[in-house]
Amino acid sequence: MRTRSTAALLIVMALLAAGCGGDGGGATSTAAPDTTQVTGEEPTTTAGEEPAPTTTAAAEPVELTAVHGSSPDYIALVPAAGWDACAEQGITVDQQYVEDGSIAIQAIAQGEGQIATNIGVNVGLLAVDEGAPIVDVMATQRPTWALVSRNEIGTIEELAGLTMAVHGETSFTKAIADFYDAEYELGMTQVIIPGSEVRAEALANDQIDASVIDLPDIVALEATYPDSFVVLDTIGENLPDLIEQDIWMDRTWVEENPELAQQVTTCLVQGLRNLIDDPAYALELASELLPDVDPAILEELIAEYNERGIWDPNGVLNEETAQYTVEFFADLGEIDVDPATVNLEDYFNFDLLANAVQELGER
Repeated sequence: MRTRSTAALLIVMALLAAGCGGDGGGATSTAAPDTTQVTGEEPTTTAGEEPAPTTTAAAEPVELTAVHGSSPDYIALVPAAGWDACAEQGITVDQQYVEDGSIAIQAIAQGEGQIATNIGVNVGLLAVDEGAPIVDVMATQRPTWALVSRNEIGTIEELAGLTMAVHGETSFTKAIADFYDAEYELGMTQVIIPGSEVRAEALANDQIDASVIDLPDIVALEATYPDSFVVLDTIGENLPDLIEQDIWMDRTWVEENPELAQQVTTCLVQGLRNLIDDPAYALELASELLPDVDPAILEELIAEYNERGIWDPNGVLNEETAQYTVEFFADLGEIDVDPATVNLEDYFNFDLLANAVQELGER
């Protein structure tokens, strides 16, 4: 579960600052390749797909590195699809995986890559404030945290006065539980139960009435505890303008390689749309990325993402969603930023995604 310890994060950020040195940079850059227009071929499509947009292919191979802020997971599907699209244009992206988002940010700050994937907005904002030379360019998905109840409970309102399990006192699951409690005036009693599987087992045994669990965990746990709980709501559905897990780039690299950064961002949007439009491709990619997960579970999860609008074909990030997200996390105490005076461009680059959506066509 994605939780944050303030003390631990500050320690990591201190290490990050030391790694950056005194010039606020330290990241290596990759020269933008010469590009040639692809001509002479008509774009091919399959039934139900939009024609592929005209793109530019790299005249010479380009190699980049992306660092994922966790082990391979469902969030990694979007960048993986993006790197497939990049490969078609002569751009090879080496996707690496580290323990958490703070370590991924540190790797970018130290010049070990150009792109950081699976970075929570709250973590990224704190890192920028500590001097990390990164910028948020796109959201991979809406939040997947879900409010789950015993199977006998059919609506959120029915949770009034019942028990809600969260991961810990300072966990993000508690913040989400607090949101639902306040939004629906539930007056629930919270109990601490660390671990999604443990909370799911407690639900299955009727020891608690509800919990906050990540949607991928719920789909996987259904196989172990069938018909034991129901998803009442996901944060991504309830708050469609809230962004959480994003793709960040080395700000200096973007400034020095604007055309290449734009090309990579456009590939990421195209990859995201390929996942939405082609469930068979999404399942094939997910099976390669997560070989130990039952394909039936992966197929169900892909269907859930599409049904609940977790993947947005336009990448979610814009000035309005960024402002809303900053206010949301500030109200929860997750970030120490004044939403009224924040300069969003200190943290976000809106042009890359906007240009990508314009090139591919807004959906």
